[in-house]
Amino acid sequence: MKPFKTYRQQLRILRSRGLTVQNGSRAMRILEKENYYALINGYKDLFLQKHENGTPITPESYKEKASIEEIYSLYCFDRDLRSIVLKELLKFESSIKSKLSYHFSKTYTESNAYLNMLSYSRDPKKLKQILQLISVITNVISKQSSKNNPIKHYLDNHDGVPLWVLVKYLTLGNIQNFYECLDDKIQNDIAKEFSHCFQREHRTKIHFTPSMLTNILKTATLFRNVCAHEERLYNFKLHKPSKYADIARSIKLREKTISTGNLFSIIAFLKLVTPKNEYKSLLKNLENLFNKYENKFISVNICEILKTMGFNTHWKINLS
Repeated sequence: MKPFKTYRQQLRILRSRGLTVQNGSRAMRILEKENYYALINGYKDLFLQKHENGTPITPESYKEKASIEEIYSLYCFDRDLRSIVLKELLKFESSIKSKLSYHFSKTYTESNAYLNMLSYSRDPKKLKQILQLISVITNVISKQSSKNNPIKHYLDNHDGVPLWVLVKYLTLGNIQNFYECLDDKIQNDIAKEFSHCFQREHRTKIHFTPSMLTNILKTATLFRNVCAHEERLYNFKLHKPSKYADIARSIKLREKTISTGNLFSIIAFLKLVTPKNEYKSLLKNLENLFNKYENKFISVNICEILKTMGFNTHWKINLS
């Protein structure tokens, strides 16, 4: 276990590794306010000297002119970025929950139909996933039943909890599994509703398939978790991105621009499931954020940060 270090000792270590501290008092305030491990270990990578193969030089040393203030600027940039992205992912989450509960409840009108195996796909390969989903839903209802909320109200006063009430208490990951467990007709109905909305607003005909929506859900779930848990977002990448040829074709992008599973991918995907005016606002908010931090870095260029995120110089034109 590493020994405890005071704020002054922490700064002394950073200086010994070549990191500039422009203002000692301000640097102390930063360390008092933010966790050293989350700040330095989390965001130092771009500012470290590296070998030609990209691995950090040992012993660890910082680039010329790299400063703790720069690292803190990247930390704040990422925090602001998470706020913008999470806001849009929450809107998508609300939209998919609304559509799923509507089409499922329209098809299966009996009370608590979501607890019945026969309400889902008959594909034997999905049986285990369906049973796990029913178990998760049962546990959610059980945990919420002791609280003063709509679930308790419906259990006490009615013969079940409507799905449009229950979905509020399901995570986006739960909804992803729910969608995958549905039969083909309901999956298609939900995908078609997103498709109709896109075609109406963009005046562009697309074939929005359930597999495309499934991939968007999987990707959105992972990025939402990063945002919600305040993990690093700017350099987050999916370990095993799916094949996105259909999605790329629908939004008129080359597949390689969204196949790396970085932040640009989910921003591009949101175009298919977000109202046009809201999507324009998202792009504008991102542009404003990039401009705000453009001059806050010296040892690295903002373009280097954006490249890590998958954004090239023409990103806004490509997504518009």
